[in-house]
Amino acid sequence: MTGLTRDQVDDLVERVTGHGLWPLRRRRALDPRRAVVAVLLYLRHNLSQPLLAELFGCSQPTISRLVTLLLPVLTEVLAAVTQATAGRELRSTVRVDGFLVPIGDRRKDTYTSGMYSGKRHRCGFNVQVVASWHGRLVMTGRPQPGAMHDARAFRESGLADVFTGRMHADGGPGGFADTAYTGTGLMVPKRRTGPDQPFSEHLRAFNKTIASRRACVERVIAHLRNWKILATGYRRLLTNFAVTLASVTALEIYRTSTSAS
Repeated sequence: MTGLTRDQVDDLVERVTGHGLWPLRRRRALDPRRAVVAVLLYLRHNLSQPLLAELFGCSQPTISRLVTLLLPVLTEVLAAVTQATAGRELRSTVRVDGFLVPIGDRRKDTYTSGMYSGKRHRCGFNVQVVASWHGRLVMTGRPQPGAMHDARAFRESGLADVFTGRMHADGGPGGFADTAYTGTGLMVPKRRTGPDQPFSEHLRAFNKTIASRRACVERVIAHLRNWKILATGYRRLLTNFAVTLASVTALEIYRTSTSAS
């Protein structure tokens, strides 16, 4: 229901409780476990806050306060897990791709503010994803406007800085991506040099190899979008989306890393 196992939820509650958010002298509408579960349900299923309040027997402002309070805390308590995962996986060749998180056309200047993706025909954030060779999430970049091209989003999101010195050209493990990332230093398929220029067998084999190597990042994005707040429409203030993305990223890395151990 939350996307995490019972043991993972128990461990997460223990981590959050140890953060000092629930002093014993003060009565709370929800105990630590129910509060954490409410926030996990909010992220996993993108339920409305009034519905969550009804399910947990509290008020909508209580749910709103818990979401605002716990999202950065979840990112902080799982920081060691995310950093360890990035440090380990970036020593190997990774896969990079992006996807659009829909936000709805909520502002009159949305189309002129760069949030409308002409490729996907909807408004949203361009989120860049780094995946390991065995199909697990490594990190996500800072969210960028949906109209931004993937190559520029890779640079603007901060991921290009992470890969400094790690590209194939620098003697590092580098990474695989699709043709949208041409010029970023990542390994991408070859394009035709002209409309009537056929591919040689060598280039066909090369492109097929790149495609097979980067297929796992598509599965990682699918798993990431199982957190429905990234798939069915983000409804909170757009300025808060970076915090939400960081929390979901940390939870997904925690989910896959601890379930495999």
